[in-house]
Order: sequence, then structure tokens, then C-alpha cells
Amino acid sequence: MDFLFGLVRVSVLSMKLRLLGSTVCIRMLPPELASWQSAGRWAEGVQIGPSTQDRWSYRLELSAGPSWNVTAEPGQLVVAVPREAVRDWADSEAITLEHLTPWGTRLILEKDLPRRLLRPEKRDP
Repeated sequence: MDFLFGLVRVSVLSMKLRLLGSTVCIRMLPPELASWQSAGRWAEGVQIGPSTQDRWSYRLELSAGPSWNVTAEPGQLVVAVPREAVRDWADSEAITLEHLTPWGTRLILEKDLPRRLLRPEKRDP
């Protein structure tokens, strides 16, 4: 996402959240994924009204355990993902990492790769 401050353009990394029914999809650019792995957490938020209570955020954390942990705290969604699972996914060709909670919410982490990397190459016959 780009913001224009005066005459200087500033680029800000911004992981994307998509909600559809009982599915939560979080898309990350490769630098965001690397930052999450390095820092152990990554968060974004949206201001949905004028007051400070009108801010809603979502946060990814790395956990040492073998299980995902999903919690809804006031004003935010927190998803803790096993560090080993994230490392294996980040190092693989897989685009998505998925988890289904016991209550039926499907969580999808998705690498937000440039389109040219997702399309098969066109070759001349």
C-alpha cells in the first residue's frame, strides 16, 4: 500500500484479510512472512469508526507448540501457528497453509506472490 506524504511516496507492507462465511484468509507478501518469522508476531488493523474503540485488528503469532490456537479478544483476532509448520510452509512451494478449528472456522494463510510466479510459462511450439 502506498501513501503520499507531501511529495514523498512511502510504501507500507500490509497483510490482507479476507472473510467469507466461516473462512478467514490472511494473505502475506514474502517480506511480511519473513518479518513474521523473524519477530514472532505480525499484526494489522482497521479503523471502522471515529472512536478509538472502533479499531479492529488481527494478529499472527508463532507458537512453540504443535497446535494452532485461535482466540477472539475484544477488538481483535489472534491466531497462533506452530513455528515449525510456518517454517516448513515458508520454505516450500505450497501457496497455502490451512487449519480447521473444532468449531468449524477455516483459517487459510496464503503467500501473496506476484502473478507472474503463479502462471505457467507460455512456451513457443
